[in-house]
This record gives sequence, structure tokens and C-alpha cells, in this order.
Amino acid sequence: MPGINDKQALLDKILESSAFAHSPMYQNLLKYLVEASIRQTTPKEYTIGREVLHRGADFNPNQDTIVRVSIYNLRKKLDAYYSREGAGDAVRIELPKGHYEVRFADQKKAVRIFQPKRIAWALLILALAGANVLTFLLYRREAATQEAGSEWRRDPVWGDFFGSRFEKEIVLGDHFFYVMNPDSRDRRTIARRDDINSNDEFVVFKNADIARRHFKVLEYPVFPKNSVWPFADIIRIFDKANVGFRINYASNVTALEMKECDMLFVGSFHTLFSFNQTFKNSRFTYKVYPNTLTYRDDSRDSLITLSEEGDPLYSHVDYGVARKIPGPNRNIYFIFTSFHETGTTGILQQFTDPDLLKKIEEVLGSGTGDVPEYFEILFKARGYNCTVYNTEILFAGGIDPASVFW
Repeated sequence: MPGINDKQALLDKILESSAFAHSPMYQNLLKYLVEASIRQTTPKEYTIGREVLHRGADFNPNQDTIVRVSIYNLRKKLDAYYSREGAGDAVRIELPKGHYEVRFADQKKAVRIFQPKRIAWALLILALAGANVLTFLLYRREAATQEAGSEWRRDPVWGDFFGSRFEKEIVLGDHFFYVMNPDSRDRRTIARRDDINSNDEFVVFKNADIARRHFKVLEYPVFPKNSVWPFADIIRIFDKANVGFRINYASNVTALEMKECDMLFVGSFHTLFSFNQTFKNSRFTYKVYPNTLTYRDDSRDSLITLSEEGDPLYSHVDYGVARKIPGPNRNIYFIFTSFHETGTTGILQQFTDPDLLKKIEEVLGSGTGDVPEYFEILFKARGYNCTVYNTEILFAGGIDPASVFW
């Protein structure tokens, strides 16, 4: 069993490795678990969420899976380390499934020397032949997977996102709900207003009437369809690119995560929460209740305001915006948002279908083939009862990489 100094030296080596060097959050998580092991204490899910992942005092592990997802990703990072730089380490740090305490295991394996008989040699040769065939088939499968993934990493729109060093987080926009009379079983009511979409707006609403002083924010998230319906398309391209991710919801994203992760947000304008600040330096401004989207058309030197048309339950027109912008730490954000399900679903179809994506790249490249690193695109989507049947681009333009959104 290694001593305290040996454990600390091993931890320092892992934290400086390529698998961890650019992931401060996972450095802090592994350091926290190792130091707990040295102190001979067993970390709890709640304390990890509060002390390492900076969740608030209302953090509820039963509703927020951030700790379990982060531990899962930490295991993958440790496996990556021991498959390369740590392959020769005498001691291995392990994180058993179902536990939040690390253990230190001997990585050396004794080799037994023996003199096999002829039949043993024959069996060994057959086994090696079978292994070679299996290895060849697995190699072809792995090569095909890597080739498919490399296509997305070479794509001018998605390539730098999938190829960057940051962890990936898919963020689903959730609606803001509040609870009236939360302490009364008979009168307790869950409510939502279109003009209340953040804690700040809720505080203003609550303070405007003394009768609302007992209102509270709903503790669990509620997702609209335009946050979850496009999710299958998103997962598909992450799978093809062979890139891992974790899932979060907009009202739960912390400032630390926004700095340490590449983000992909999908949802309505009503559910942006902290992502709302990214529109401070945008061509587009939006209003909810009633839903309108305004942008400047430089070619006509005029402001254009678009309003939703029709009833979303029947034939209607929805408007949405797709944006790729620099994050606060030179990480990358994709933001896909609209007023209703039609717009967001139509946009994600455009960005996840290779043939449709080429058309977007042609528009962004303006015939030159030079797709800007960051951009904003306005989409018009027509649909019936939340089902999209036509999506078109109304405007596309690049964003200066030096632009500040934070």
C-alpha cells in the first residue's frame, strides 16, 4: 500500500498528464477524492456537488445528476491516462462503480513461466489465429468509426467544436415555474407566466404584491417539447463524431461550467436563463409575450421585426436563430433557439443532416467556401401542430471572433 507521499506524487503526475491538464473541474474532483482517501473519509454525493461542483445550498442529488455524470467521466479520464502515459505506473488509482471513494491498486501482474505440451501449443496457435481474426474485424470496425468521426471533426461548422480540448455539455432549456401556497396541500398550485423566465423577473413579480410573498420557485425542471424533441438528432451526431457529453438543464448551469465546457443549448427563447446574456452583442433581439424577433438588415439599412404567425396547434410560422459564438474562456457555444417546437426542430434537422448542412455552409461561405468561425443564422420554419415541413434561411452572417458576449 503506497504511503501518503507516494499517493500525492501519483496524483500530481496524473493532474499534469494530457488527459487532465486542460480539465480544471476534473483535476479538482480527482484531487478532492484522493485527499479524502488520505484523510480516510468517505465523500458524500451532496458534499461533492456543493464543495467541488459549486452547486447551491438547494442542491438535490435525487434531481440533479451532475455528480454521478462527473464521476462517470472521471473514470473515463483515468482509463485514458492508464492506457497511455500511466501504462507503466506501478500503482493505479481506481474509482469503483457505485462508490465515491478512490482506491490504490497494484498494477503489476506476475508472469507465470511454464513448458506446454504439444497439444497446448496447438491450442495456443488456434487461439492466436482466432484472436488475429477478431482483432482484424475489430480494427476494421474501429477504423470505420474513426473515419466517420473524423468527417465531423473536419466539418467547417462542427469541426473545432468536436475537436476542442473542453468537455462537452448539452443544455436543455427548461421553463420557469413557480409554486403558489407551497405549504398548503389543498391550495398548492404550480404556475407559469410567459413574462417570467428568470429568477430576477420572478423576484420583481413576487415583490409587486404582498400576497405573493410566500411564492417559491419550483424545485424541479419542466422541459418544453422544443428542448427535448431535437435531442435525438443531437445525440446522433455526437455518436458519429465519437465524442462524449453530459446533459444539464439551463436553470441549473453554473458560471464555472460556462467557462470550462463547450456548450450546446437547445430550447425556446423563454428558456435561455444565463444564455440570455449572449444576446447582448447580437444582431438579434427578442421579446416574449408577444413573441417577436428583431434584427438589422444592413443591406436595406433597416430594422426588421418578425412576429409569429398562426396557431402552433395548426398551420403556423415560427422563427428561430442558430448561433455559434466564442465562450468566456475561448470555448465554443452553439445556441439553437426559437419560439415554438417547429423552429428548433427544423434548425437541428438542418445542422445534423450532412446534405442540409452543406447548404448552410454554402450560404455562410457566400460562394467562397470560407465558412466563418462564428456566425448567426435566422431561420423561418413552417409547420402544422408542432411538426415542421419547411425550413428556410432568411439571414446569415459571420461574427467577429474578438466579439465579447460576457
